[in-house]
Order: sequence, then structure tokens, then C-alpha cells
Amino acid sequence: MPTLYVATNDGKIFNFPISKNKITIGRSNKNDLALNDKTVSRYHTEILKLKKGYFLTDLGSFNGTKVNGKPVQGFFLQHNDRIRLGSTTLTFLVDNDTSVKERKSVVLTSESDQEGEGQKIVKSSPLEGRRESQELLISLGDKKIIKRGETDPASKKEVMRSREYLSNLARSNKVLFILYEISRNLNQIHDFNELLRKIMDFIFMVIDADYGFLIIIGDNKEDNLIPVVVKYKTGYDKSRQEIKASRTLINKVIKDKVALLTSNAMADSRLDAAKSLLLQQVRSAICVPLWKKDEIIGVMQLDSIRLDNQFNQDDLELLKAIGSQVSMVIEQAALNEQIREEERMRNRLQRFHSPQVIEMILKGGEETIDVIMEPKELTATILFIDIVGFTHLSETMPPREINIILNRYFSRMTDIVFSYDGTLDKYIGDGLMAVFGAPMEKDDDAERATRAALEIRRQLTSMMRNTEKEKRFDIRIGLNTGRVVAGNIGSPKRMEYTVIGDPVNIASRLESIAKPNQIIIGEETCKLVKDTFKINKIGTRKVKGKSAEIMVYEVME
Repeated sequence: MPTLYVATNDGKIFNFPISKNKITIGRSNKNDLALNDKTVSRYHTEILKLKKGYFLTDLGSFNGTKVNGKPVQGFFLQHNDRIRLGSTTLTFLVDNDTSVKERKSVVLTSESDQEGEGQKIVKSSPLEGRRESQELLISLGDKKIIKRGETDPASKKEVMRSREYLSNLARSNKVLFILYEISRNLNQIHDFNELLRKIMDFIFMVIDADYGFLIIIGDNKEDNLIPVVVKYKTGYDKSRQEIKASRTLINKVIKDKVALLTSNAMADSRLDAAKSLLLQQVRSAICVPLWKKDEIIGVMQLDSIRLDNQFNQDDLELLKAIGSQVSMVIEQAALNEQIREEERMRNRLQRFHSPQVIEMILKGGEETIDVIMEPKELTATILFIDIVGFTHLSETMPPREINIILNRYFSRMTDIVFSYDGTLDKYIGDGLMAVFGAPMEKDDDAERATRAALEIRRQLTSMMRNTEKEKRFDIRIGLNTGRVVAGNIGSPKRMEYTVIGDPVNIASRLESIAKPNQIIIGEETCKLVKDTFKINKIGTRKVKGKSAEIMVYEVME
């Protein structure tokens, strides 16, 4: 059966078999595949088995669905198609190929490794790489190098010191080179797996290994070890297809939280039971943990099969230092992705919501984005604005000039709505609809909506003073408060955040019966603001769509 290879931005990796004719994917636990990713909608997408193949459909998600880097609403999936949901990547794999290319060449085997001579075990911690990186920096001022041909009473000792110094300096240069390249590529490469592959390339430039791999603990389970990067030395014979890695050796590094070096695995009596090392003819191996805070999230391992190339303590220390940086890269990559997603969300939200509302949405924990945008019933105040006599105005002016006037007008009015924490619902021709109380209710929604209406009228008056007489216009404003349904509403191909309900219709009708530059409010709004503003009772009026007359009021300056 087909499989989804799932890789989250924080390094969690696992396989999900598509065992049903229809599966749904999202953040809600009610989905077949539930993703713990705040950038994924509660019900994000679905995959349906059809006669032609497996068809993916976006379910109106907030951040959309991408396949191979392109946004899609519906798409027939092919082998190795990369699906992007928020900051989570899924790879669609067909029957008989349930692993991605990089993982294909590594098989984890279980043996009974025993401790003893030949193994170098070094305690490890999340902070050690940062400490060692400082220790690796050598001061040139406190060392003397003996040149060839020079004589000295203690020349032998000095030569030894010089060699040690040069060795340390070379190792330091390697570390600095790796750190520089990792930091440079972190800003250039945004794909998580590609970045890890690049880092492994750098490691092979400074440590002479025949092959190596990077394994991440999938789905927070120590027994779910998933190789995500495999690297071979240039010219290495890859015809064997598979590398058999010792699961016992890797488990020891993870469970005991140690870095492990074996300088001669074939001759090490304590590794006699590690059959995978014998099968691979591994002569020497290094395995170091990757940390995320105080937890191990994976390991890096390098192997050598050459008799004349045994890893030493310097190689171990170097890989530990690099491993510490790789761990920070993984964390930084996750953070960078989160920042990019937040920026994309912010850019989309700022078209409709005030900066204050955007901040509340983005910082709302689990109750963010699609949870807030999901249709729900709430009390809101609806504001409608319309230009009086716009048809006549448009008949007497060129379309381009009308466009300029409308953009200037809407820009000013929208800024006022946002300044009072309102939500722009939509532009309707020459009209504007705004909501106060959605997506989040506040006690003073009606009051802020009324203040916004008064400010809009004042700003319009100011605008018209500086406008040519033939281009001047008036507006009508209607306000109403009541229980509405607010949320993303529409089809899977196009979703729109809006509010629906009878209070919305009444607000529109109130605006239509208002006189030029008059602010008309309904009875519910009046009850909420009568003690704050000067209200004039107009009386009952018959409005379209209502069998009975309704009481209306006017807001005065």
C-alpha cells in the first residue's frame, strides 16, 4: 500500500501507511493522520483513492497545500511527490517502496554488543559542544614552533609540543570551517533534509570516512530510529545497496547519552557479537548523539573499512563538536520555519484584521489561526458604510479617476476600522462591511464600533473639504448588534472569513435607510452604547426582509 513519509520541522519523522480509501490530515485528533503542527489547519487536506490513482484535495486550509512547491486545490499524486502542509513535509511513496532514497541504503540490525577494550566511551551533554568549541580555539601567542635545522637543548620536547600544537590548530581550523559553512548554509537552504545532507558533505571534507549516516528518533520513540541522510566517500563501492548499522551500538549512545569510538572494530573482542560491523567489514566507527535541549533527538555515525584509516580521539572530539552545532542547526531551522510561517500568516491576516487582533491570533497558543477562524456563534456588532449617489458619480468621471478616489477613501476608512480593533469583512462595490467582536469577542465591541463610525464621518468631512466640488460625496452608516456565525465559510476551492446571520442583514438595511452622513443603529446596539454616546430615537421603520417594523436610533456628535 502507498505510504506517506512524514517529516516535521522539529525533526520528527515517521511513516504513515495509506490503508483506507480515504484519509484526512490535519491538527485535530479526529483526523486519520494527526499532526502536532500549529501551522497545519485542524482539517487541512484529504487523500482519496480513485480509479486513476490517489487524489489529494485541500479542505480550505488557512495556509494552503503545496505539492512539489506549487499551491494546489486538487492533485493526482505520483511517487515521490512532496506535499507541504504548513511547516510539515510529506512524501508520497507508492507500493513496494516505503522509504525515501536516502533511507534505502541503511538497515538497522540488532546485536548484543559488549563493552571492553577497543571502545572509547565519552560522556555527553547538551552543552559540551559549546564548551569544546571554545577550547578548540588556539592562541598563537603562547606557542613556539621549532623550524627544521634548528638546535635546542630541549628540541625533542619542543618538536613534540609543536606537533601537538599544529595538530590542535588543524583541528581548530576544521571546526571553524564547519561552523562557518553550516551558519552560511542555514540562511541559504530552507529545506530541512537538504540542509542535513549538506552538513554531512562538510563532515566528509574534514573527517576521512568511507560512509556515514544521520539518524533521527521518529515520533519521540527511542525504538523508532529513522536514517534520513546517508553519505558515501567519493569512489566508494555502493553496489551493496544497503549499509547494515548496529542498532545496539546506536541504542547505547542514545540510552546511555554517550559518544562512542571504536578504533579497531574487527579486532575488538567486545564487539564480536555485533554482526553488522563484521558484515560491513567496519574497521573503525564513531557515533555521537544529537541534542535538543536535554533530550537526544538522533545520532551521527561515521564508519571506516580501511585498515590504514582508524578513527582517533581527535576525530571523536571533532565530530562531537560538529554534532553539537548540528543539533543547534536543527533547532534553528525549526525556529526559522516557524518565523517564516508566522510572517506569511501575518501578511495574510493584516489584510483583514488590526495589528492588535493579529497579535492575539498569532500568540493565542493552541487557539490560533484556523481554530479561531473555524465557524462559531458569537455576539458581534456589524458596521456597513456606503457612498451616496455613487452611480451618478461614476457616470460623470473616468474609471481610472473613480478607482483612485475609491482607493484613497477605502484606505482611510479601513485604517480607522483597524485602529478600533475591527475586522474588515469585505468591500462591496463602493461599500464596506466591518465586524467588531469577531474573530474574538470583547465587552466593548459595540462602543468601539460606534466610535469608529463617528471617526469615519469626521474623516470624510475632512477629506471632502480638500476635494474638488464635482468629486465630493456623502456616505450612509448602519450599525447593528446580535448573535452571528463567524468563521471561514465557502467551498474547498475558496474560503472567506465572514459573519452571517439576521443581525448582519438588519445592519445592511439600516445603512440603506440612513440619510447622507447619518449613523443609524439598531435597538441592541443602542442598549449597549446609550450611556456613552448621545442617542436620538428615530422610531420604528419598515426594512426589507423583515415582516415587522424595527426600532431605529441615530448617533449624534
